[in-house]
Amino acid sequence: MPQSVRPELIRRSNTCTLFKRVLIVFIALATLALILLLSLGHLVDAGEKPVESDLIVALGGGDGRRIKEALRLYEEGYSKSGKILYTGRDIVNPALKPPSSFSKRAFLLRHGLPPGKILYVPRGVIFNTAEELFFIRDYMLRHGYKSVLIVSSPEHTGRIRLLGRWIAGFGKSGLTLHTASFPKPQWHRGTYFLYPQNRSAAFLELEKMLYNLLKYSPLTIEDTAYAKKRQTPLWQEKLQELP
Repeated sequence: MPQSVRPELIRRSNTCTLFKRVLIVFIALATLALILLLSLGHLVDAGEKPVESDLIVALGGGDGRRIKEALRLYEEGYSKSGKILYTGRDIVNPALKPPSSFSKRAFLLRHGLPPGKILYVPRGVIFNTAEELFFIRDYMLRHGYKSVLIVSSPEHTGRIRLLGRWIAGFGKSGLTLHTASFPKPQWHRGTYFLYPQNRSAAFLELEKMLYNLLKYSPLTIEDTAYAKKRQTPLWQEKLQELP
């Protein structure tokens, strides 16, 4: 073989090797992306069959379906204490007109809950899911409750479980956390990705999960602003006020 040909063959061989490596990396990344896409629904949706618990909690946010599902579970006997605790804003969809906009407290009273069994923690006391779970934990410990059934949207339940068990320390405190969710059209753990709005919701929850894990280490959480906030008069007054 002429020596002038050898460099050309070497260049072709190197190019072919590089192409193969790039192709292998691309296939590996595509496979990982596909695995993430298919498994993400099971990661963010940790909802389970409702379990009778000492307390039912409807987390803040949403369009009213959380409080409605909490009422349904209450009516079916899932709250041993007969109490529903809800957080966030009392008025659902304040920019809209009734019946789309309504007071959660008035809604529960209208459906027969005694006033003393309706517990409300406003947004001024707590501002996000982590604070909601810390407050629920403190309230349960104060009143001797051992289990809670937390109601939210399907794709939110995975983060609730993550924060409750890993960050807020429910298990370490001897508390059991269960989650439940309202039926959501077109949502299913295995096929959520077929619908753009569900894909967006799932990836947003994944982003928030990663943020929570990076910011709130279970090893240092008691030394953060959350621990300080739980000692503020507003937090303590609300704890003492709730029956």
